Amino acid sequence: MGVTIHYRGRLDDIKKLPVLCDEMIDIAKVMGWKYARLDDDWSITVDAKLDGNEITGNLGLKGIYVLPHPKSEPLYLFFDCKGNIHSPIGRILFLEKRLKPKESWVFIKTQFSSPDVHIRVIGLLKYLKKKYISNLEVRDEGEYWEKADFKILKEKMDFINSKINYLSSELSSDRLGDIKGLSAEEIAARIERLLKKQ
Repeated sequence: MGVTIHYRGRLDDIKKLPVLCDEMIDIAKVMGWKYARLDDDWSITVDAKLDGNEITGNLGLKGIYVLPHPKSEPLYLFFDCKGNIHSPIGRILFLEKRLKPKESWVFIKTQFSSPDVHIRVIGLLKYLKKKYISNLEVRDEGEYWEKADFKILKEKMDFINSKINYLSSELSSDRLGDIKGLSAEEIAARIERLLKKQ
């Protein structure tokens, strides 16, 4: 739940990946963002899997991620040997055939950061589309990619924050009632009724 930016695409020229990574590092340093590079060997078998909370094996990805805010998710710019963007978990789901190529979107949730952070991420994606990933597709739940309207973005983020705060308050009160022995569906139905009342 929360405003999220979904994106996918393929590098125009895989040989430019080191330049893209160096440029992202420069941007991250200027912005004060955390970042980390990934440099898997594309020539060995891709055998990554999720073992509990840890990824083991070779993801077969190279690139970088940046963290534009402590309360946002990372912006993954990890690429396979063909230049397709992946997130680590998305890559594993893809390898396990639980995610089809047409469903393979990467995303960054900005809901818990700020509209300004969201706008910076959109600006960075627009730059990457112009310089490195001309077929980049973006689905922006905040509509800033399409409309560049701060007011719409802020209203969406504020609305969701108010619903999250309301639900958190209601779930910590006695209004949910005794839930012992209820199924997950019954608990979900009670939560849904609380939201509809509000």
